[in-house]
Amino acid sequence: MKFLKDPRFYRTLSVAWMVLIFWLSSRPETGLPELFWGQDKLEHFLAFGMLGFFYFHSFRRRDEKPTYTRVLLITLIVASYGLFDEAHQYFVPGRDASLADLAADTAGGFFAAVIFYHKSF
Repeated sequence: MKFLKDPRFYRTLSVAWMVLIFWLSSRPETGLPELFWGQDKLEHFLAFGMLGFFYFHSFRRRDEKPTYTRVLLITLIVASYGLFDEAHQYFVPGRDASLADLAADTAGGFFAAVIFYHKSF
């Protein structure tokens, strides 16, 4: 499975994941029942954590050890897309923009980047 080591594969997954997030956030309702308090924030954390995972691997170069600069760059990219997504949701009927959601988005991306940074050694 050589493609799993190819950064282009993860770049493609990053874009596809962003399209999926955009499509889901364009819908008035997600249709998921709320099972526990904070479920919405956990969903944001996990969705944007996956985006952070894809971006982490999309910047990989052969035989290169990641740096904290990569972690910060990924966090910035994920946070920027989270801001875009929250602004987009502001205009979708039945949805609202939330700083708490943006914080969960950013935390998810940061957490994924840090985990895979440490796992790379």
